Amino acid sequence: MAHISATVFPKSLGFRTRIEVIIPQHPDSGLTGDKVLYLLHGLSDDSTAWMRNTRIEHYAEKRGYIVIMPEVQRSFYCDMKYGSQYFTYVSEELPKLCEQLFNVTHSREKTFVAGLSMGGYGAIKCALSKPHFYSACAGFSGALDMEFRLEDAYNNGYKEVYAIMDKDERVPDHSNLFKLADKMANLPKSEQARVLVTCGEVDFLIDDNRKFNNHMKSLPIDYTYKEWEGNHDWNFWEECLPLAFDFFEKKA
Repeated sequence: MAHISATVFPKSLGFRTRIEVIIPQHPDSGLTGDKVLYLLHGLSDDSTAWMRNTRIEHYAEKRGYIVIMPEVQRSFYCDMKYGSQYFTYVSEELPKLCEQLFNVTHSREKTFVAGLSMGGYGAIKCALSKPHFYSACAGFSGALDMEFRLEDAYNNGYKEVYAIMDKDERVPDHSNLFKLADKMANLPKSEQARVLVTCGEVDFLIDDNRKFNNHMKSLPIDYTYKEWEGNHDWNFWEECLPLAFDFFEKKA
């Protein structure tokens, strides 16, 4: 197993940023990392969070995944109104950089994205926006109701979010998961990304997840929701990882 820590200079950001990459090294077993997972961090974390707090390296080696963990600060994986283009970076420029630097090969059926909290939102946003690139996604304890999340941030004085979206405007359709799901539902089933959502029963984001679940159940999308006892913490997200890998490997 190779673990690479690197800095890159994406044009979409205009500054250097870190990425962590895990690459399996077991050619004899056939687990050579032909599957690619983009694993996204939450609001208060960075690119090292998954490595420091979970057994992701173990799962990547066991399952044969290249795992790419970018860093986006507190951007909510958005192309910011007053700031850098983080969504463009993660969903477009980062894959190209990984192809160039690490010889990563992307095939849709073996390319996945997952994340927790803010990263749960980001992962589902990536897959719903670009189902031609990702075959499946998983959002753990996701901040899925962006309209409510931004309104709550404004009301509580978190002015940093003004740089992401103007407080006097509605969340645009390209950042609204409900609207993105409606749009993807119009595609043929073979062109849709499969979606897994998980959340703990006492998580402060449970209402976001239940609201999104109710909406997704009404759409013709391959979608799974799992809720069990748990909080917004690494114990819960550790439990989510094997579920996500099982979901990714399930035949559509």
